[in-house]
Amino acid sequence: MLPSWNKNEKRRTTFFPGEGKVLVDVDDEVYECENSLPIAAVLFSNLEYTLDDDKVLTINGRIDITDDYEAPIGLNFSTQHLERGEWRTGVFSSLIKDFCPDILNPMKPWYFVTKTLNQTKCPYKKGHVEIMDDFKYGTYGVPIPFNMLGEWKLFWEISTKRNGQMVKECNMQRVFLTDG
Repeated sequence: MLPSWNKNEKRRTTFFPGEGKVLVDVDDEVYECENSLPIAAVLFSNLEYTLDDDKVLTINGRIDITDDYEAPIGLNFSTQHLERGEWRTGVFSSLIKDFCPDILNPMKPWYFVTKTLNQTKCPYKKGHVEIMDDFKYGTYGVPIPFNMLGEWKLFWEISTKRNGQMVKECNMQRVFLTDG
């Protein structure tokens, strides 16, 4: 069961689709997924999300790796959208069988983040830390249809090799899109 979500406690960034504005509230808490997998051994809890004077989302803090991640590192990203009181499969999803060869691929959506990392090659070992120092996440001109507004769950299922065995972990984060 998820704790109640207080809109005043969320972080906010702004998207500008066409003439209107959509506010994106990101709950900075990471939750367990609903599939009984353990939370990933990557701690994002030390990150702080703020808006700078130009209303650009800025990230500061650290990302801590608390267990080894050996290649291949798989990523299964999926979403759910709350529609008329029911959670439905969202339109956004992606399955990456091995993230490692594409960490620095400029054609991938994560490139704007991964190009700033200190370590850009697998494996990621327990104890590794990445520092985000005034990382500008940004304001984006993205068309967002009205039916996309509302509450979303983002699921990040990670698979990796540890001690010769494949393991799976999962993080869930909540996001709320509102008409601004």
